[in-house]
Amino acid sequence: MKTSHHAFLMAVLISCAAQAAPSDIIGHIQNIQGTATIERGNTTLPGIKGTALYRGDRIRTGKPGAVGIVLTDDTSVSLGASSILTLNDYDFDPKEGKFSLVMRMLKGTFSYISGQIVKLSPDAVQLQTPDATIAVRGTKLLINVEE
Repeated sequence: MKTSHHAFLMAVLISCAAQAAPSDIIGHIQNIQGTATIERGNTTLPGIKGTALYRGDRIRTGKPGAVGIVLTDDTSVSLGASSILTLNDYDFDPKEGKFSLVMRMLKGTFSYISGQIVKLSPDAVQLQTPDATIAVRGTKLLINVEE
């Protein structure tokens, strides 16, 4: 029984590593309170301070729960309790002139502080909610998405 648990854990770790290389990291969990999870493909991981985030990740906070995220361009996003955020698209490559940030805020409370992407390419950031898509050109934003 113990061996099968180890084999399962190794398979999950290998699967996660195969899905994204370290160069594909788009940010990290900076801080966490309460509970949170990260859905990556068919895998659900516990949210832990320092956890790397990748394009396509879905972050869910519990009740109670709060997560602070910092992306590689210094964009900062905070999620309140019972929130769901998907990191749909991200590209930050100043040398190649590639900039994109698309996040889908499905439910909960979100605080957004822009990073380098919006400064270098003001039209490259979109925050999507169930009701609207917001093109961000400013620096700070607070959003509450109700069920």
